[in-house]
Amino acid sequence: MTRLIPLLLSIMFQAVAVFVNAVEIPFHPNRGLVEVEVLIDGRVKGRFGIDTGADRLYVDKIFAEHNGLSKTGGPPPRLVVGVEGSSSASWVEMRSLRFGDEQLYNLKAAVIDLGALIVDQQGGYPDGLIGHEILRNFYITVDYPRQKLEMKMEEPEIFETGKYRSLPFKMVRHLIIVEAVFNDTVSAPMILDYCASYTLVSPKLAGRLGIPKRDGTRVRIDSITLGETISTRGVMISVQDLSGLRVSAGGNSEFEGIIGGSFLNRHKITVDYKRKKIHVHQK
Repeated sequence: MTRLIPLLLSIMFQAVAVFVNAVEIPFHPNRGLVEVEVLIDGRVKGRFGIDTGADRLYVDKIFAEHNGLSKTGGPPPRLVVGVEGSSSASWVEMRSLRFGDEQLYNLKAAVIDLGALIVDQQGGYPDGLIGHEILRNFYITVDYPRQKLEMKMEEPEIFETGKYRSLPFKMVRHLIIVEAVFNDTVSAPMILDYCASYTLVSPKLAGRLGIPKRDGTRVRIDSITLGETISTRGVMISVQDLSGLRVSAGGNSEFEGIIGGSFLNRHKITVDYKRKKIHVHQK
């Protein structure tokens, strides 16, 4: 995990209805993100991020143009805000989107310039993002140690085995907000995001943790714990001004950072949108 890729997007669009079955899908953690191979319209191959911080399905502008994806009408262009930048959105139609053994049909995707949302592009970025309007229909399980993703509409097997611990989250628009405790002493509300490679903290939270408030500062802290359920020691964090994202998420949104891959990468976690809980699998 050599670079920071926070791809949190804050803007709301029309919902997409999907109906698919369970499938275990390998993902690529090269950039610290949860990325899967996709096939669009039976002919276009790409790699999309599973993004709990995005509201809907997105496609990178250059990728869409290069592969001749069909443009279509939609809502008027609007600003899409990420952690590091912003982009206007247009629209393309997808007859199908396949990943693993499952296929979604008749989708409309927002086309954005992902490059405009990322300052450090040394490691590249995904060709698209699969966000909340699709993910909310499933139980999303990410097994970081095995590099496997599972999306199920029915309840996962852990509910039968009892080998899990849970913590509640609240939704702010499409964002998952959890309470985190840093170094066993400092607590703060945080966004949980599968498509952020690092854990980010605001300058305000950095001050409470006694680290420099300057954007881009990276340090390793002793521990982060979510509730009493999931803890990771020796977590790399980065300081990032999140004021633009906070405004775009509603102005009064209460969060002081983003829990990303540098925390999540040692765990197997299921996001349960129906119960608004995160389930951490136990061995």
